[in-house]
Amino acid sequence: MIEVKRLSRMFPGRRESISDARAFARAFVVGRSSDDLADTAELVVSELCTNAVEHTASGEEGGQFVLELEVHDGCVRVGVIDFGAQTEPAVNDGEPCDAVTGRGLFIVEAVSKAWGSEPLRVGRRVWADVVGASM
Repeated sequence: MIEVKRLSRMFPGRRESISDARAFARAFVVGRSSDDLADTAELVVSELCTNAVEHTASGEEGGQFVLELEVHDGCVRVGVIDFGAQTEPAVNDGEPCDAVTGRGLFIVEAVSKAWGSEPLRVGRRVWADVVGASM
């Protein structure tokens, strides 16, 4: 049997797709990592996909985003490719703690070993390496 360690899927750039992306990630990560790591990876998927839909051209009419997942050595790399935006992703440190929006990358940074972004020919990939609570 071949063990799949990397998987990706394209989703419509709509808010409703975020729960589908979380379910896709959970189904792939569970059994390949600890439950704690799967929970954290699912949180990161939610935040990065939400950012793609709300802050990039992926959320516009006909937009899409790609969720990439890779499991290796007790780590899950979550990547989201979007259609691009005028600004680069950045942690919003100035938001109050009770803010409802603007905390996505703050959360990703808090629960990930590392995160970053890179421009692509069309759009941008934002990624995070999740290692679970035992980090």
